[in-house]
Amino acid sequence: MILVAGATGLLGSEICRLLCEAGKPVRALVRQTSAPERVARLEQFGAEIARGDLKDRDSLDAACEGADVVISGATVITTAQPGDSFEATDAAGTISLVDAASQAGAKQFIFISFDTSRFPEAPLVNAKRAVETHLVQSGVPYTILHCSLFMEIWLSPMLFADPSAGTAKVYGRGTDGIRYVSAFDVAKIAVQCIGNPAAHNATIPVGGPDRISQRDAVRIVEETFEKPFSTIEIPEQELEAQWA
Repeated sequence: MILVAGATGLLGSEICRLLCEAGKPVRALVRQTSAPERVARLEQFGAEIARGDLKDRDSLDAACEGADVVISGATVITTAQPGDSFEATDAAGTISLVDAASQAGAKQFIFISFDTSRFPEAPLVNAKRAVETHLVQSGVPYTILHCSLFMEIWLSPMLFADPSAGTAKVYGRGTDGIRYVSAFDVAKIAVQCIGNPAAHNATIPVGGPDRISQRDAVRIVEETFEKPFSTIEIPEQELEAQWA
């Protein structure tokens, strides 16, 4: 059995789909508050539904029972409920999931993360770092995926280019190359890591094949939509103020 935490999200849902299509037994960990249509989609794939919460250890023990592999990319970034926080849910909650997997005798824990050494101190960065440290020390065979920025999020209308408005946000200089990666490709890699000796107790960087700057991305978007985009400049000083 393969348990997928964060199963209603973009990444988790795709992992469940790929595993179900491959005929693997999948258990999707979802919250009581998860959107019914997203849960129904997981059931259509063929996944078993386990109701639980990262802040509820008993529910994690039940979800991990019989699980050989646990995959987690769960985060409260877009699904926060009362009582959620990066500290309580992303950090302490995922650490509890690691402990539940260990107690259940899981043979592998795959954690979707990013290279925290490349980012300044922040609650999400600290949460990912704490989970990675605990996972490595837990004794559970692990695979940590250090993913680059997801293109579906960081190049989306909300954060980057809005085709309907004809605008694009550029953060800071916008000239540094970024290996944007698709969440769907990350899902494929996570599935390929299951039982893979090369992924045993390994931290694996995951990114796209090319380094593309934000300025390059604006140009590509303009060429694709065959129209100019108005660039909204967000200077580094403003970003530092928001971070503080």
